[in-house]
Parts: sequence; structure tokens; C-alpha cells
Amino acid sequence: MIDEMSLEYAVSSLAALSPLIAIISAFTIPLIYTWFKSRKLVFAISETVLVVNALITLTVFNYVFSTNRIIYYMFAGFPPPLGIAYEVDVLGAFMGVLIGLIFPFINIFSYKYLEEYSGIEWYYTLYLGLEAGLLGIAYTGDIFNLFVMLEVASIAAYALVAFKRHLGYSLEASIKYAIVGSIASTIYFIAVVLAYSGLGTLSMADIAAHTIGTNTLFNLTYGYTTNVGVTLTLLLGLTVWAFMIEAALVPHHFWLPDAYSAAPATVAATLSAVAEGVAVYVILRYVHTIIGVEQSLWVLPLFLILGSLAAIFGGFMITVQNELKRLIAYSTVMDVGFMFIGLGLNTPTAITATLYYVMSHAIVKPLLFLTAGMIEKTYGTTKLEELRGMLRSTPILALGLFIGGLAVGGIPPTNLFVAKLSLIISVLEKEYYPLIIVIVLSSALALIGFMRAFYATYFAVSKTIKSPQTTFSILNTLILVFAILVLLTGILYPYISSNIISPISEYLFNPNNRIEYVRIAEEYLKLIFQG
Repeated sequence: MIDEMSLEYAVSSLAALSPLIAIISAFTIPLIYTWFKSRKLVFAISETVLVVNALITLTVFNYVFSTNRIIYYMFAGFPPPLGIAYEVDVLGAFMGVLIGLIFPFINIFSYKYLEEYSGIEWYYTLYLGLEAGLLGIAYTGDIFNLFVMLEVASIAAYALVAFKRHLGYSLEASIKYAIVGSIASTIYFIAVVLAYSGLGTLSMADIAAHTIGTNTLFNLTYGYTTNVGVTLTLLLGLTVWAFMIEAALVPHHFWLPDAYSAAPATVAATLSAVAEGVAVYVILRYVHTIIGVEQSLWVLPLFLILGSLAAIFGGFMITVQNELKRLIAYSTVMDVGFMFIGLGLNTPTAITATLYYVMSHAIVKPLLFLTAGMIEKTYGTTKLEELRGMLRSTPILALGLFIGGLAVGGIPPTNLFVAKLSLIISVLEKEYYPLIIVIVLSSALALIGFMRAFYATYFAVSKTIKSPQTTFSILNTLILVFAILVLLTGILYPYISSNIISPISEYLFNPNNRIEYVRIAEEYLKLIFQG
């Protein structure tokens, strides 16, 4: 029988392997395509890798969640502060499993959806690179490695947005995204440099040790700062700014509608599903683990103000869009605002609502973007005026748009309804009553925008009848699966919230878990230096 120590080491090794498997496979795919010239083969390889990583992330989450332990892995046995380590708690495992499960589902869609495009081997290379970067961000315990993984994911995302490069606007949107993303990465890199110069460490656990009154890791680390508090404030401020840009929080949102509407539907579905959620995860990691809530209180009002602006602005922009993918993109801007309102409230109920929103968002946005992609594939356009009444001939696509629109508008029994309801309850707990108006008004605007789109594409009368150009049963089936999941996760909210999401929120608010996060890292150093 495997002892507990061996099992923990095996699980931590799997966590370390998952990004590595994805990145190695990514570089292998172009070579395989060069030899065999088979689209089916490179698709099969990419899907196999993504399914393997989904199983790994499920295994990691199950172990960490069931044992309430933090797993730790040092690469090459080289310890912090200079060595890279992965340190995975329930928050990181939760984000990892969302990433792991979303990628293989959406990748199935890509096989038929992208069949007419050349360079498909590069698409799968970049797609695997995107997953590797996002998983690395979720699992890493090192702030510089987080920067490296952010760069890996970002470069893959920029190139994927430009995949339909024969369309001029795709390349333009990608360049805009790359410029803004590079600014965000540079801001975060400056934060990392300041932390290393001031504190002498890159380890998240070591930085956390500076804020909870314990010794740093064996007192091996020292920096040049004369005021640790100032260094930590700069680290948090720059990090929050960088990941506000990555999350497209107003006023940093302007790149997202262009990028997501110009990208292939599979890319937009993936990025909207998990990229914003990863940005929210990083901010949660900094506020609750690395810096600590007491030292982070000053950023919470900023989250509330910008989150409210994003929700109202996104809701308004949904109502005036005449192109389906831009409409969905602006709903992402709105939803990011709701997530940041939850971050700003920063109570156990609010963080539960935020995490549930992140999970629900990861289901609703693929449903909407994949539906839009199939509409474009079927009818050759996503402009509402040109789609008048067309969806009557494709009821699955009509259903996908209708269910997704109800979810974004906060209508029961969808998952985003219960996420918003939980957010309203947390607002009532804090007695920040004006925020209720923000949540209700922005949701109402979103509902108006989506029902307007549904009316135009289903009920409106068209002078010309346009028959579907093509139909793909497997793609329609995937849309139906996501639609069912939107409803199912809403209906099962009491079970999911009480058994999965709420324990993660409670974990974050337990100060002993920050101490444990530091202690685990110190224990591994003892094994190395003391035997």
C-alpha cells in the first residue's frame, strides 16, 4: 500500500508535469505534421494531451481538497529563493481543474470548425502553449515563474487571436492585444524586480513570511529595503494594476472586444472562459496568501469602484451592439466587473460568489462564443441585420444563444443567476446598498441586449431566406452540452457551493492557512539542508 508521503509526492509530481507535458507536445506537433501531413493526427495528439492534463488536474484537485493539504514540488531539487517551486493549495487546484476541463471540450470543437484553415499544426501548438502557461500560473509558488508562465500564455494568446490573419482586422486586433498585454507584463515584471531587490526572494511563501511575523525561510533571504511595508505595497499595487489589464477591467478593457470578436470562436471561448478567471485568481493569491488581507485593505475600494463601472458600462454596450461576437465580448467586460465587486467586498460570502462566478463564467462564455462560431460557420456572418430570422432553421443554435443570454441577464435557474444572487447577499451583509442597483441595472441591460439579439435572429422576418451552408452534429452536441451545464450548475448550486466553493472561501479567510503555506515550504528546506 502506498504511504501518504509517497502519494503526496506522486500528486505533486503530476502537478509539475502537466504544464511540461503540454509545452513539450506543443513543440512536437509541427514536426509530426511535417512528417505525416495529417490534420487528424495532430488533432488526436493535442486532444489526448489535453485529456491527460484534465485527468491530472482532477487528481490534483481531488487529493488537495479531500486531504486539506498543500502539495509542494521543487524543480530539480533546487530550493527557493532562487529555485522554482510549485505550491498548490485548494485555490490553485480549483483554478487548475477549471483550466484542465475547459480545454479538451473546446478543442473538440476546433477539428471541424477550423477544417478550412491552413497552418492547423501551429494552432494546436499555440493552444497547448496557452494551456501550459495558464496551468503554470495556477500551480506556481514563485512570483518570477508566474511572470514566465504569463508570458507563455500571453504570446500564445496573441498569436491565436491573429490565426485568421487573412482578415486584416484579426491581425490588427492581435497587435492591439499584444501591445496592451506587453504593458501589463512589463508592469508585473517591475513588481517582481522590486520584490527581489527589496526582499531578496521570489518565493511566494517567503514573501508571505515577511508579513506574518515569522522568520523567512531559514533567514537565507535578505534584500536592500529599509521598509518592508513599502516594498509589499508596491508589489501589490503593481501586480493588481497588471492583472486588472489582463482581466480587461474598465478602463483597461478596450483591447478585449476587438480581440475576442476577431479571434476564432474556439480561441475566444477559451480565453473568455479562463483567462479573466486566472487574473482574478492571481489577485486573490496576492491579497489572501502573499501580502495578506490586513495589508491589502487599501485596494478593496478600488475593486468596488472599477468593478461597478465595468458592470454598468459592459451592460450598456451589450444593448447597442449589432454584431454577435462583440455583444458577447462586452458581456465578458460586464462579468469581470461583477467578479471585482466580489473581490472588493472581500467577505467569505462575497469570495464564494466570486469563485462561483468564475466557474459559471467558464461555462456560459464557451456556450455563447461556440454558438456564435457555429452561426458564423453556418450562415457566413454574425451581424444581426443579416441573421434576421435565420436561427429558426437551426434550433440548437437558437437554444444556445437563448440560454446563454438568460444566464448573462441573471435569469433563474441559470448558474450566473445564483452567482449574482449570492453577490447581492454579500452586498446586503456589508450594507453597501448602492451596489444592488449596479448589479440589477447591469443585468437588466444585458438581458435587453441578448433578447434583442435573439429576437433579431429568431423572430424577425427576413426578406430573403438563407439556408444553412453546413451543419455539424458533433458541434451542435457540444453546444447542447454547455447549455445543459449552464442550467445544471444553477440547479445544483446549493450542493456545489456548500461542498466545493464555500470550503475554498473559508480556507482563504483562515489565517492559519497562510502560516501553513509558509510552513510547508520551510519543511522542504529542512529536508534538503538538515536531511
